[in-house]
Amino acid sequence: MLEHCAVMRQIGSGRYTLVRELGRGGMGVVWLAEDTVLGRPVAVKELIVPESERGPYQERVLREARIAGRLANPGIVRVYDLIRENDDTFIVMEYVKAPTLTELVERDGPMPVAKAARLAAQLLSALEAAHEAGIVHRDVKPGNVMVPAKDSAKLTDFGIAQSFEDPRLTTTGMLIGSPAYMSPERLEGGEVSPGWDLWALGATLFFAVEGFSAFQRANTSATMLAVMTEYPQPRLSHGPMAQLIMGLLERDPERRLGTHRAHTLLEEALSQEPVDPPTNRLAPVAKPRNRKPLYTASIAVVLVAAFVVAVILSLNWGSEPNNASPRPTFSFTVPTSTTTTAQAQATSKAMVPVMTHGSGGDIPDLSGAMISGECLNWVPRKGAKDPDIDADVGCFGPHDVEVLEQDWANRELEKDVPYPPFEKLVAETTSMCTRIFLSEAVPVPNKEETLKFWVIVPNTEAWKVKTNDGYRMSNRLTYCFVGKADGSKLTEPVMAR
Repeated sequence: MLEHCAVMRQIGSGRYTLVRELGRGGMGVVWLAEDTVLGRPVAVKELIVPESERGPYQERVLREARIAGRLANPGIVRVYDLIRENDDTFIVMEYVKAPTLTELVERDGPMPVAKAARLAAQLLSALEAAHEAGIVHRDVKPGNVMVPAKDSAKLTDFGIAQSFEDPRLTTTGMLIGSPAYMSPERLEGGEVSPGWDLWALGATLFFAVEGFSAFQRANTSATMLAVMTEYPQPRLSHGPMAQLIMGLLERDPERRLGTHRAHTLLEEALSQEPVDPPTNRLAPVAKPRNRKPLYTASIAVVLVAAFVVAVILSLNWGSEPNNASPRPTFSFTVPTSTTTTAQAQATSKAMVPVMTHGSGGDIPDLSGAMISGECLNWVPRKGAKDPDIDADVGCFGPHDVEVLEQDWANRELEKDVPYPPFEKLVAETTSMCTRIFLSEAVPVPNKEETLKFWVIVPNTEAWKVKTNDGYRMSNRLTYCFVGKADGSKLTEPVMAR
């Protein structure tokens, strides 16, 4: 029996006794209650909203009861009863005594990969059950995942779930949900589909294994921009688990990882031998970490020029987690030539001769910022045009190159900083690109025979500060790309996800 409060409320003709409050949100209160007939603890969600908003919110609660009530899966919180008394609405559901995934990660830090793989399998099964019933959850996120110590993880809060064919509650133009866990096509106003939930599952699993939200930013606009333009880079996950997460986070819904392939990767992840946790495992976190901000040329489509410049100038480019493991360094012999194209004698025979970008360079206009892990139908060759938005394609399909890295040779973009010695610029960039290519970040067998990589640095013209529309800006980006040595198409990601 539960310990009762001094003052107790009863609902359902006295069957349920509200014992104490468990949590409170924007649309109501969740109570710990006792089912006096069956003698078991239950959770009761009580709808509490202003009278003027009661209609729409009440429909959401009723929707949750109907949807969850018809889903039978150990990974979904069960609904037992729906009660309406004196204009009040209550949902009686399974009581899960467990922290949310958010609380668990904030308390214990990132999940070990094996534990995260088991969690992923349970959540994927729950989502499949919902999708087979014609339901899209639409709010999969760490705060809606309960993680018991022994039993299956539970997906809760179907309050904004929607049938594939049901347009209700979506015609007002209001964005309901958590932007950091909304797929790009959902933010663009696309049709509801199971792909929304699969992308959100990827973002949720990224949080579980990395310890922070991949896309959460200081405000809603910045968060939505990150979802639309960034590819997060896992630091602690590896192998099939990392491939699963990045496959689910594929921006193109047509190329996104499906449930069949997801199950295959999970089986591989669960069958692997356990490894000792890394010594630099991140400490528990309560707030998102500062991560390397990235942007792409497509920002201009959704932001005015002034805002773009403000973002570029204000972000802390090149920041890394304080506990990131140092990468190995390599030695290079660089000729003293100052010609447009320089050959750096790097330790990898897979490196293509260094090229420059900028007016008069090998690639006259390479102005779009790119993201490590991004895949393109575009080949970096002399005279190539700047890749347009259509060149950005998914990595799980035919593509020419993958971005190994992009970095700033100098971050004071609006200042007249002297152009560095060309040999030094080439040496630093080839060192960066080569060490990434030779590292475990590219887990491809015989990669120096089967792959090649390109190194591109800014020339003096790209380095110069120019004034456009009243704004001072330069292009001091360096690039590393990887592709097939024989010039054929890549068909899957090269970098470890």
